[in-house]
Amino acid sequence: MMKSRYQSPMLNQHGVVLIVVLIMLGVFSVIVVSMIGGSNINFKIAGNQQYRMEAKMAARNGVESYISNPANFALPLPTSNAYVNSDFNGDGVADMVAVVAPPDCLRAVPILQSELDVTDPHDAQCVGSAQQSNSGIFYAAGSSGAGNSWCSKMTWDVGAKVNDAKTGVDLAMHQGVYLRAIIGTTCL
Repeated sequence: MMKSRYQSPMLNQHGVVLIVVLIMLGVFSVIVVSMIGGSNINFKIAGNQQYRMEAKMAARNGVESYISNPANFALPLPTSNAYVNSDFNGDGVADMVAVVAPPDCLRAVPILQSELDVTDPHDAQCVGSAQQSNSGIFYAAGSSGAGNSWCSKMTWDVGAKVNDAKTGVDLAMHQGVYLRAIIGTTCL
């Protein structure tokens, strides 16, 4: 029997393909693991963004709810915090709570008689003068009275804080409020 000079190409490779495939498998594994890690970070970022937006909505809800109650700006002024619950998913359980502190009066400026319109019902309670002994005199339309009226322009700062241990959100929000008040409402 004679040996054939022709040899199979498979005998010459000696496992090179196996090594190349293992290297490629390792590279693909590293790429997949890094993609999974990146997507987890993106989910955390999106979740934190959602929690922050919910906290902003809860704080805004607290401030607006507080401002809409005129008793919060009347004498005697509230001395304790107000708690406003926010339920975002509609399950009847408060998801976040805004703590609204009593308002801070920043300034009070008397309204001049000349700034009032006697035909406007909102201005009617202010027409008169706190400086005159005959206070309460109504002036004719178009005429300007002298001195300060019975009202003042008051600027208040209302602040709400949301601190949620479950989500780790800690947010503070402030809103300025302009109100007209009868003179004698103190700016503490």
